[in-house]
Amino acid sequence: MKPYTAEDIYAYAKWLTQECQAAGLNAEQYGAEILIHGASNHLSERIICRPDEQNHLRWHWSWGVPIGHLTDSSRLLAVDDIEELIRVISKVVCVPLRRGQ
Repeated sequence: MKPYTAEDIYAYAKWLTQECQAAGLNAEQYGAEILIHGASNHLSERIICRPDEQNHLRWHWSWGVPIGHLTDSSRLLAVDDIEELIRVISKVVCVPLRRGQ
């Protein structure tokens, strides 16, 4: 498996940033990192694109854990699983606020 270049990683980050924006999330790209705010700007998350120990390019949460499938977190998402990535990210940054408290 060939090593990923900084240009490869930047291109994936740009793609995910654009797709998050198209899905209604406020996403800003900073190199290989993306800062994503939910629709209400109440919650945000910083994710980064980088190779894992097996040299598979993965998205990682700000706390360093690779992003897994929404219903099975042990199944890690590939860097190009954009639709599922957006679903998982949205669950983190778009938690509805409780009303009346």
